[in-house]
Amino acid sequence: MGRRSYVKLSSKGQIVIPAEIRRELGLTAGDRIIVERVGDAILLRPVVRLSKLMGVDRIEGASEEVERMRAEWDREFEGRA
Repeated sequence: MGRRSYVKLSSKGQIVIPAEIRRELGLTAGDRIIVERVGDAILLRPVVRLSKLMGVDRIEGASEEVERMRAEWDREFEGRA
């Protein structure tokens, strides 16, 4: 399991992702986050910007990963996630 941080929910339902985690994941202002309920947990996953995939085709096994991500995005944006 990853790093554990405690955050406070604001009156508007907002949280702040700790700076260290944002840096590790390369998250910046304006990035989109997928919010998913998994049982009694909330899963936050960044939506990968296409610009961050530049050169991914040179990584071994990347085509399978890109296809998996494409299928996941299709499901997400069609409301079947």
